[in-house]
Amino acid sequence: MKQVIKYISLLILPLLLILHTASQCDDGYYDRKSESVHMINQSGETIYYCEKHYDKGEEPINNGFIFEHYRQFICLLKPMEKSVYEMIVKEDGYLSIAIFKESTLAKYSVAELVETNCCDKYYNYSYDELKAMNFTITYTGE
Repeated sequence: MKQVIKYISLLILPLLLILHTASQCDDGYYDRKSESVHMINQSGETIYYCEKHYDKGEEPINNGFIFEHYRQFICLLKPMEKSVYEMIVKEDGYLSIAIFKESTLAKYSVAELVETNCCDKYYNYSYDELKAMNFTITYTGE
């Protein structure tokens, strides 16, 4: 009987921890409608871009954030290609994107780009703005 109680307690404790963790995440964020956003590179150069989706009141993307996680989530997009990687924007949310041309990354060090907070193009769109653009962002190089 002691063995049965021991095994039951070993099963109940993890279950309680899982239920407690799951109850802490119920802020409605994942219940909101979301859409996939694609980028099209119409410039004549390979670009690298990074995105961050966020809610009102949160900070949009900045170069310090980008290069802190540089190798993990910066995406490459060759000329005249459409992104395969989907960016997500939640209803009532925002999406910020920083774009760096290949030539910019070759010309400046990461430290210089972070210090100057400089990128080739920066977009910051609300869900409604992206909806009006059919959830597609076209980068022309300008």
